[in-house]
Amino acid sequence: MKRFLLILIIITAAPAAFSQKPEQIYSFARTRKPLSYYKEQAVLWKNEVDKEPKNANAWYNYYRVNRNLLFNDTTDERPYDERRKSVGMLLDDMEKSIRGTYEYHYCRLAHEGLGKDYTKHLEKTIELGEGRTEHLDYVAIWGELERNMERRHEYSRKLFDAGLISAGMMYYNYNVIGGLKQNAILLTEGDNDTYPLWVLQGQGTRRDVTVINLSLLGIEDYRDKIFKELGVGKWETDTDESKNAAQFRTEIVKHIAANQKKYPVYVGLTVNPGYSEGIKENLYLTGLALEYNNQSIDNIALLKRNFEQVYALDYIDKPFYHDISPDMVSHINCNYIVPMLKLFDHYKTAGDTQEMEWIKSKLLVVAKEGNKEQEVKKHIGL
Repeated sequence: MKRFLLILIIITAAPAAFSQKPEQIYSFARTRKPLSYYKEQAVLWKNEVDKEPKNANAWYNYYRVNRNLLFNDTTDERPYDERRKSVGMLLDDMEKSIRGTYEYHYCRLAHEGLGKDYTKHLEKTIELGEGRTEHLDYVAIWGELERNMERRHEYSRKLFDAGLISAGMMYYNYNVIGGLKQNAILLTEGDNDTYPLWVLQGQGTRRDVTVINLSLLGIEDYRDKIFKELGVGKWETDTDESKNAAQFRTEIVKHIAANQKKYPVYVGLTVNPGYSEGIKENLYLTGLALEYNNQSIDNIALLKRNFEQVYALDYIDKPFYHDISPDMVSHINCNYIVPMLKLFDHYKTAGDTQEMEWIKSKLLVVAKEGNKEQEVKKHIGL
């Protein structure tokens, strides 16, 4: 999930640009480039803005490259407040130049996140955005925040139809959700472990599962609404990240697992490990998620069931499709490594050579593409 409450960054200095022309900037969740690329592109797009102040596309990309630098520029040592002020100045300049455009309202929406003007800017992007796709994920989020499933399903399908969801991410998340018990609650955290799940549910897959993006639980109205729906007690602790982030991460999984409806709770392997601290003895690896359970369970049996009977795994070594985010898919697929190694060890101990070779073939592909080949080969004795 986009880091809604994070403040975007504008650079004040960058190395000389070497590209021939500025390039369209995409979300950091879709594709990642080296830091030098973003710094270079920031200079190029700033030149475009200076050259043609009414160029809405130039402003849009100038904003987006600075947004991406927020997640990647470890060389910017300015204080948080200073960086926030710089972003505000960028958006203020944008407003003077292209006020009332789709691009302006979208950038305000992305910057302010789920603040007080969220719906104002979102509604303007919908009004002005015929044929545009950048705002579709925000409308899907809006549906989730209001628990308006019809809206969330509709705009999740539009994301898919627009070609904005990676095929590899769809396969990965199909396996995540397919391996869960009936009426499960699945905790996710980012874009690539949430939007594909919403798309799958929009298409009718596993609508019995409630997907909760942990980044959204900081919004009190939403948290109260979904907790009431699931029979989860009210969360009394302040969720302000600067004050209680550690306590929130330590206690929230257990809190949700105590729901009155006895819904099983899972933590996706994509979630920050901090959410598992203090409850590791209650978490069982069942595939691409950890099941929270106060009772001891046979997770090897569940691993076998999911990998042998539930998961669609041919895409790993037979990817007969074009993917918009191949590097990101290779990265997220590294989550297969630990469960696959556990199954490899189980099959080896059980003397099940056929299944051992099957899981090894998938494992080596995942490891190679995720730059983990040497560690995996060492473990399995190659």
